Amino acid sequence: MEHSISLKGRSDLLISGVEHIYSFSDKRVEIQTCEGKMVIDGEALDMNKLNLEENIISVQGTINSIVYSKSKNPEESFFKKVFK
Repeated sequence: MEHSISLKGRSDLLISGVEHIYSFSDKRVEIQTCEGKMVIDGEALDMNKLNLEENIISVQGTINSIVYSKSKNPEESFFKKVFK
């Protein structure tokens, strides 16, 4: 699955490679992409398009930030702590 984001003028956001939508409000969107968890913060956010077959979501509104975070493997974190 391919992942990409396209942002036009801080107001039109198109994201591909979406696997799961955790939450969606007018101020925050939390989704899982094939590249990790993504959090979008903004104002007056609205889901304009959702295509489950192509794993695409379109968000409109004022985009203030887009942040990725990788999900951590609990076993990996444990071993890193033990062997430091």
